[in-house]
Amino acid sequence: MDRLIAPIEIKEAKADGTFTGYAAVFGNVDLGHDVLLPGAFKSMKLTSDGMVRIAMNHNLKQLAGKAKCTQDSRGLRVEGQLALGVSYVRDAYELMKAGVLDGLSVGFDILEGGASYEERDGRWVREIGAAELWEFSLVPFGMNPEALVETVKAATNIRDFEAQLRGLGYSQREAKSLAAGGFKSLGHRDGGLDSETLADEFIHLTQALTWN
Repeated sequence: MDRLIAPIEIKEAKADGTFTGYAAVFGNVDLGHDVLLPGAFKSMKLTSDGMVRIAMNHNLKQLAGKAKCTQDSRGLRVEGQLALGVSYVRDAYELMKAGVLDGLSVGFDILEGGASYEERDGRWVREIGAAELWEFSLVPFGMNPEALVETVKAATNIRDFEAQLRGLGYSQREAKSLAAGGFKSLGHRDGGLDSETLADEFIHLTQALTWN
């Protein structure tokens, strides 16, 4: 299953656990250099009442609710209902309303012939034009370049940066390796880095850690 992560865009959140917004925005390039084209979701895996499942961190053993999903010119619009009777969902919803839990990740399969590559501004981007949506998940960090910049800027020293990496789901070993190898390169230098360069360097660090 492929995933594309973007910041949550909640238009309205009510006390009963309902919310509206966009789970994916068309044309937004994520850190994996993937971008959804308008109308990309040609089919969806639905519940018996025609809704898309909402999960926590793509863990289908930790479902959070369901949503009506439609596509418009902007993206995948959702009208969600969270199961607030479940304690971890209730906690997550409070974090959403507080702006702390601010990432959404869409889980999908690319249909045959549904993706192609295009060069944009000197880099290759995978354009996804035909996919089947499985679910969308609440995640602790919207891995888009702008959000990454703000997180890195918030880290004032290597230990702070390491702690933030742990908060993104990295193990202690991974966080130590990434922090030791990348704290200075990830923007803590005179003048800083633009968001695109910063995102690329973060990807390279993560890949190097995985390959080692």
